[in-house]
Amino acid sequence: MKESFLQGMTTPIKSQATTDLIDVLSPYVTFEDVQANTQLHLSVDGVNLCYILLSGLVKVGRSTDDFVISSITTPNILGISNRVPHESGLYIETVSEARIAFLPTLRALEIIAQNNAWELLAGHMTAIASNLYKKSVLMSAPTTYDVMKFQLMALMQEPEDLRNTTSTAKYIIERTRLSRSTVMKMLSQLKQGGYIDIEDGVLKAVHRLPDKY
Repeated sequence: MKESFLQGMTTPIKSQATTDLIDVLSPYVTFEDVQANTQLHLSVDGVNLCYILLSGLVKVGRSTDDFVISSITTPNILGISNRVPHESGLYIETVSEARIAFLPTLRALEIIAQNNAWELLAGHMTAIASNLYKKSVLMSAPTTYDVMKFQLMALMQEPEDLRNTTSTAKYIIERTRLSRSTVMKMLSQLKQGGYIDIEDGVLKAVHRLPDKY
C-alpha cells in the first residue's frame, strides 16, 4: 500500500452532523467526568445504551477477546443505531479522563424524532459507516507488513498524549491478530533501517516506509 493511501485511510472522517446531533441530545442528559481506564458497555441487562462523548481519549473494544476495534475521536456518539447485539460484548474504554453522558438508545431515538433530527442522524451514521469501511479495507490488507504499516500510521494520527504513554508493540498487538514476535521483529528492523524512530518503546516518528518488507 502506498503511503499516501495509508495516510488517507487512517485519517478519521468527521461530520458536522455529529456535533449538531450532540447539541440536540445534550439538554436531555447529564455529563460526567469519567476516569481513565473505565469500561462502559454498550448493552447492559438487555438494554442498548447511547453514549455521548464530549472530550477525552476513548477506544472501543470487545470483551470476548480484549480486541481493540478502534480509537474514537471526540466529540462523538456511540450506540445510537440500536443494532448492537446484546451478546456482542462491545464496550467503550476511556484512555484518559473523558466527559461522557449516556441514555437508553430508544430514548435517544425518541428525542431525535421529537426534534425531527433524522437528517443529522443520517449524516452521523454515514461518517461512522465510512470509518468502519476504511478500517475493514486496511485490516484485510494482503500482507502482514501492510497491516503493520497501517497500524504505525494510525498510531501517528493519535493524540500526542496517547502516543507518549503507549507501547508501540502493545498498540499494534491489541488491534491485530499479529503475534508479539512478528511485531517486535518488524519494529526492530524498521527502526534499524531508519524508517521509524522509537524511544523506550514509544513511537516518535514515521519516515517514508518502504513499499515492501
